[in-house]
Amino acid sequence: MTDLNSDPVSHKRAVRNVTVLVLAQAILGAQMPLIFTIGGLAGQSLASNVCFATLPISMIVLGSMLSATPVSAIMQNYGRRVGFWLGTLGGAIGAAVCAYALYVSSFPLFLLGSFFTGVYMSAQGFYRFAAADSASDAFRPKAISYVMAGGLVAAVLGPQLFKVT
Repeated sequence: MTDLNSDPVSHKRAVRNVTVLVLAQAILGAQMPLIFTIGGLAGQSLASNVCFATLPISMIVLGSMLSATPVSAIMQNYGRRVGFWLGTLGGAIGAAVCAYALYVSSFPLFLLGSFFTGVYMSAQGFYRFAAADSASDAFRPKAISYVMAGGLVAAVLGPQLFKVT
């Protein structure tokens, strides 16, 4: 195992990266309950049949599932930054399409936006791997654990956000 102090600049950068990734994981995890709840309520409001109310949530899962392999390949070939950027772009597109769909009361358009939201969630699922990439051998297990612990922050933050909205 590598000593944490062998390259203080690299270790400092890894700690900074992990801090950013922990915050990003916490934000992602905190918004998930909101997205699923609002997706179901919007689906119920927009769908012609209430049986389709949770179809937007299924589209999020489908978007996440279908994009996991391409996002992984993009990250492998072009780097994690490009993969995260494209995933975030997918999330922004998804949010814009969903907002517009609600404005014009279009259920199919809302489903499309939900699919792009799934692409975003898929890309952000790679945070723990990004933490491992920049960490030394000695810091790597802690880096991954810290990022995954961002979910604990989300468990507290998410319900509080839900109360406010």
